[in-house]
Amino acid sequence: MSWDLVILAVITVVVLFQLYNVLGKRVGLKAEDKAGAKKPEENEGAVRIERAPETVRIPNLEVLKTRDANFNEINFLEKAREVYEQIVLAFNRGEVNSVKERLSDTVYKVFSDAAAARSDDAKKQVVKFVDTPKADIDTIDFKDDLAQVRVRFLSELVYETRTPSDEVGKPDAVSSVHRRTAEYWTFQKTLKTPNHPWMLIKVEAAKA
Repeated sequence: MSWDLVILAVITVVVLFQLYNVLGKRVGLKAEDKAGAKKPEENEGAVRIERAPETVRIPNLEVLKTRDANFNEINFLEKAREVYEQIVLAFNRGEVNSVKERLSDTVYKVFSDAAAARSDDAKKQVVKFVDTPKADIDTIDFKDDLAQVRVRFLSELVYETRTPSDEVGKPDAVSSVHRRTAEYWTFQKTLKTPNHPWMLIKVEAAKA
């Protein structure tokens, strides 16, 4: 055997050995390969399909729109929130008469009596909304030609009490208390008159 053949045989063995080290050990999947493999949705370039959020459907909403062509839930909630703020602030100022046209006779009497029965300290408090109250329609019902919409209000109010200083030139002391409220307010209107305003007919506690 010539030295050329010996050298060629040695080189061939070395090359095959290196190929085995690189390729032979990667044949098939090992346990660690399975554990570390990316899921299809994690692969780069994969198309991810996201489900569109479901719209909350309010029972009787379409019926109300059919019976009252002027009704729009977005506009209604904006107006209800505005009325809610006006009534709450008017009550705490003891000025229920200023919102009387928005209240049913029963609610007006309850609010008037409650405002008059407030303590002197409570009457001195200044009430403010910390932020815009949250409002959403809870239920819609009908009683003959009357439509009733119950709205849930979530709000945070701050009650400030000012105590006059006994010393000249010293500022008054101001203390504040934050309170969160969750209430259902039910508004009602007659469907016989399209332009008839919504009246507050009931107020009850709700879960936050």
